[in-house]
Amino acid sequence: MSLGRLTPALAALLIAIFAAIVATSEGAGRPVSVYPSTGTPTASPLTQISFRGADPAELGAIKVTGSRSGSHPGRLEAHSDGNGASFLPDRPFDPGETVTVRAARPLVGEKRGAVTFRTAVFRRKLTASARGGGGSSSLGDSSFHSVGGFRPPGIKVLTRKKGRAKGDIFLAPKSGQRAAMITDDSGKLVWYHPAPHGYRIYDFRRQKYHGHHVLTWMEWRSCTSLDCGVGQIYDTSYRALASVRAGNGYAADFHEFDVTSNGTAYLIINQPVTADLRSVGGPKNGPMYDSIVQKIDVVTGLVLFEWHASGHVPLTESYLRYHHGTFDPYHVNSIYQESNGDLLISARNTSAAYEVDPSSGNVLWRLGGKKSSFKLGHGARFLAQHDVRRAKNGDITIFDNEFGAGIGHGPSRGLVLSVDMNHHRAKVVRSLHRKSSVRAASQGNVQGLPNGNYFIGWGGLTPYYSEFDRKGHLVYDAQFVNTVGNTYRAFRFSWHAKPADPPAVFASASKGKTSVWMSWNGATEVSKWRVLAGATPVLLSHATTVSRHNFETSATLTGVQHYVKVQALASNGSVLGTSPVTTVQGAG
Repeated sequence: MSLGRLTPALAALLIAIFAAIVATSEGAGRPVSVYPSTGTPTASPLTQISFRGADPAELGAIKVTGSRSGSHPGRLEAHSDGNGASFLPDRPFDPGETVTVRAARPLVGEKRGAVTFRTAVFRRKLTASARGGGGSSSLGDSSFHSVGGFRPPGIKVLTRKKGRAKGDIFLAPKSGQRAAMITDDSGKLVWYHPAPHGYRIYDFRRQKYHGHHVLTWMEWRSCTSLDCGVGQIYDTSYRALASVRAGNGYAADFHEFDVTSNGTAYLIINQPVTADLRSVGGPKNGPMYDSIVQKIDVVTGLVLFEWHASGHVPLTESYLRYHHGTFDPYHVNSIYQESNGDLLISARNTSAAYEVDPSSGNVLWRLGGKKSSFKLGHGARFLAQHDVRRAKNGDITIFDNEFGAGIGHGPSRGLVLSVDMNHHRAKVVRSLHRKSSVRAASQGNVQGLPNGNYFIGWGGLTPYYSEFDRKGHLVYDAQFVNTVGNTYRAFRFSWHAKPADPPAVFASASKGKTSVWMSWNGATEVSKWRVLAGATPVLLSHATTVSRHNFETSATLTGVQHYVKVQALASNGSVLGTSPVTTVQGAG
């Protein structure tokens, strides 16, 4: 029967069925990625086995066997995007054994129809130096009358010139009260969020989650349980959307919480393991930190991807010399997902960035370090770097610490490199320094801004953050004051938010007058405050309207009032939010 003799609708249906059969056949021939990937020498004994690139039904019967522990039954749980699943074994693997994985579909890296990896022998994590506690939210201990428990550091703006980008500043001070905070361009507080007790906040920034702007950060404290490193996602009303933890028994560290628009998040793990350290002058079974990158399905918490520096980057690439104690050869500190899906991964202790194929885990090229795939032009070398990213124009931005990790003596700088992929050369586009030089032994970041400027958090123990225009001129510079604190990274973003909580108000009466203090933590559109007051909580009338002039605005009312409430007004006079009625303290 020819298609010409069929009705158009039936012909279209047959064509669609044929196309689906062809697509299914072609899909069945494509290898499925498996994580931990083949050859990984330090997988967790608690690992799940993640399959990516196929509908879960296409994986067929999955057979997982430990060389010591034998066959491992388990269950298959689908990833939320339908493009894979994780096999969750019913029991852990033995440390130091070889695990063999087979499925109905071809697997990336398989040999003789199977993928194999080895599980690590974990070492107890060494006790870190004292980190200090997190902020307290107790009432009565605050820099403000209307909200309790807020003790933000002071901000001093040192330089503020034309040509700077628009937007607010995103910081996470780590001394005094640990917190996430947003300030405006003049240094005035916009939003403040103290860390849970015992935690610090890192990598606080605006990102996109399922197409919407959100706030994200890492809450971290020095320990080994899963709750020691938690990524948080909040919406523009400052409501918690999701908490993200590392999988496979690991605790995430603080370096990175990179959220993708399709509902996944990258985390970094620094895990103590036992490894053969003879190539760097250590013992055959010595203590070492393996740097691990995971991609987590935010909805399910399942691991979509896992990459280990161990097995992909030789120990001899590290500039850190082996000493007795736990050897840290890599110290991965940033992840950037390229537009083609490849990952640009920064390793501080090799002074190199690695382009990684996520399907296989293979290193495609190196930038910097002992085995750079690119010839570095004059001034393009970097040392002990943080925060390697790809700019929209293809340049690579780097915070070049030039200090610490046993190499370099500063000063630190923001570095922008142009990378020629055809001729394998990298040259300096911009080298960005503060006039008063900074030596940051750790931390720091470079953010490319929409107008072509660069925003830098100087990291280390330095209190500074700065902005440079596209020609390298300093157009904005600020610092924390009255504190020795710093912020791991600093960012500038446009931010518009309306809190879910109502405005806050506090009032007290004294000497025949009533003083009122009002605030709305995180509200960005408030132009004025309307104060209503009266002798009873239900009969309140307009007392005054004042312009908003800081995080907390005050007003003085004639006479002793017994009850007040306030309304936050937009620039057009509309009411954005209303506080609860509060009793005036001291009114009798």
